[in-house]
Amino acid sequence: MAALFVRTRGFTLIETLVVLAIITVLSLIVIGGAKPGEATLIDREARRLAALLELGLTEARASGRGMAWSPEGGGYAFWRKNDEGEWARFPESSIYRGRSFEGKAELRDVLLDGRGLGTGERMELLPHALPGTLELTIAAGDARIGLRGGALGRIVLKRDAEPRLYVD
Repeated sequence: MAALFVRTRGFTLIETLVVLAIITVLSLIVIGGAKPGEATLIDREARRLAALLELGLTEARASGRGMAWSPEGGGYAFWRKNDEGEWARFPESSIYRGRSFEGKAELRDVLLDGRGLGTGERMELLPHALPGTLELTIAAGDARIGLRGGALGRIVLKRDAEPRLYVD
């Protein structure tokens, strides 16, 4: 009796590797194209602002030169005094360059010692401390994070900050 060999056709190694490569590329496109949620976005922005404010205070302390921070439309800016004693924004190449928030994130309720700090109004970062208690909220949609800085310059994040109403 002659043995009959029936060859069943399976996938070759090359075909399997091509399919895996296609799946990998498509997965990377889907993952890379996903935008972070509002909570993730404001968390990143709040951490960045807190770190820059604390770093600015440290630099003002180390150099003895004043710096300032101001809320701007859609973001914020850092300032320093130039040789003529006038305030000037940091250049775009600096870590303290003006920044705009991503997406729908925005500054809300920016207060210095309970008084509203308007757009473009500077808060000086003194060499020894903040000029008072800074409170602000970064919000996007329903997500919000509060920042609070005291006289010693420590900035604390407060998640899910409740909206507050301040009356002058």
